[in-house]
Amino acid sequence: MREFRNIEEWRREFSVYPMDSGTCLVLHTISLFATDINEPFSVTIHDLGERCNLSKPSVIKHLKKAWREGWIGVRHYDGVGAKLMQKEYLLKSPEMNVEGWV
Repeated sequence: MREFRNIEEWRREFSVYPMDSGTCLVLHTISLFATDINEPFSVTIHDLGERCNLSKPSVIKHLKKAWREGWIGVRHYDGVGAKLMQKEYLLKSPEMNVEGWV
């Protein structure tokens, strides 16, 4: 695999990767919130669940699978005035290591 030039290339690549259909659905849906392949973005589990028509536990399960398989990077941050840690996501390929992202 390689670095992707745009979100469409990333979608084409993960769509042929062997994975659960639910994980594929969550990856496609999370990409709707991304502005560019190398730009971090935030989205709530609630918003993903509404767009995917999946429950919160299902969205979390498939996000973890996508992260373990290397299709997304995740990092935590404390939003201004936030009581809980927020998450930022980054679209990536499984072979891509991005400093500061788990």
